[in-house]
Amino acid sequence: MFERVVLRRSLDGPAITVGEIAEALLFYQSVHIVLDYSSLVGLIKTIGMSNILKLLSLPEVKATYLEEMTGIHTEQTPTGPEHSLVAFMLTGHQGIDQLTSRKKRLEHVLERQGYKKSEARRLVERFRKCVSYKKLGDDYYVKGGLIPAARIDLLDNEYVAEASRVIAQRLLESQSLPADFFFRIDSRGEKFRVSTNINFDLVSNIQQAKDKNAGQYTSAHVASELLNASIGLIFAGHYGGDFYTSEPESEIIQLRQRFLLHRFQLDRLEISQFREVALKGSPSIAEAINQGHRSFEEFLELLSSARKFKTWLKGKSPDESLVSGYLEDVISASWLSRVPGKVLRYVIGASVGAVDPTTGLALSAGDSFFLERLVAGWKPNQFITEKVKPFVDPEGEYD
Repeated sequence: MFERVVLRRSLDGPAITVGEIAEALLFYQSVHIVLDYSSLVGLIKTIGMSNILKLLSLPEVKATYLEEMTGIHTEQTPTGPEHSLVAFMLTGHQGIDQLTSRKKRLEHVLERQGYKKSEARRLVERFRKCVSYKKLGDDYYVKGGLIPAARIDLLDNEYVAEASRVIAQRLLESQSLPADFFFRIDSRGEKFRVSTNINFDLVSNIQQAKDKNAGQYTSAHVASELLNASIGLIFAGHYGGDFYTSEPESEIIQLRQRFLLHRFQLDRLEISQFREVALKGSPSIAEAINQGHRSFEEFLELLSSARKFKTWLKGKSPDESLVSGYLEDVISASWLSRVPGKVLRYVIGASVGAVDPTTGLALSAGDSFFLERLVAGWKPNQFITEKVKPFVDPEGEYD
């Protein structure tokens, strides 16, 4: 259980957050982080380059750095906008020389974040030893490169119609799509045009109410999400294991490959249910870090004490419920372990079985945690109650 995960995007869609990385490190035996320009800059701003290097130096962490960014290039023509899928990298900036090497480009990233030139040079040398470099345009992930492969996906009219509906509904949030909703792509070689009845003025108003810098939404935004999903699908197939990406991207990928992310969806549910039972409604580790209540340095201290807990996780079968396994191990050394197995199964079943049928989340298992006091020897609840609970709820607000 929880052997390996590949992290690419945050659940909410943007670059992966340090909180999500931390939570993955606690549960998974091996964590592979796929970094790109935006996620690297985001982590530098959040925890600094020195902490990034500490993270990448952990024995359970592997990292890939993709220098290129992807997007939609739009060209206005007399007959309407034409779009194309593109991959690009920053090779220059106003007032500086051309950035002709990867090393110079990375140094420039750090200098823009306030690092001195000599310090940036030293940190980049260390960073280059911690990651493997890959290109979207070569044959490593798929023959011919990722952009041509994503372009082929746009030729599938049925897939585009279903995927664009998912994207549009998420953008509109509680607003309904038109009953006759459509989003069609007219391919013209490497370029394409879009016809749709999405109300982008309404979409822009909804998104700008959440983020004043959201800007004006157009059909290019939906096309960009389709591009991200195509790349995510290729990555998921290439890396295997559990693939952690945004919820909308995950939903779209599953339209294309129904069972590809099935294992990760199960693991995501297991972690959510485990949090509800073991932490009794406290914030998650990701929330505690992302909201600034805990630092990444504090998490590294927590992680250093998690060896027994991760070994316990590793020993669990993928077919076993994490919650029921946790409760059974908590009470297994107590006097309850000596009662008939039928009774023991009833106790565990009663705790885990009291669930909301619509969500599957345990509602009252926390009330039985007095049993933890009867445990002899190390049990997983010791790590949860002595380390994780104080980390996410230091004031005891959720007790």
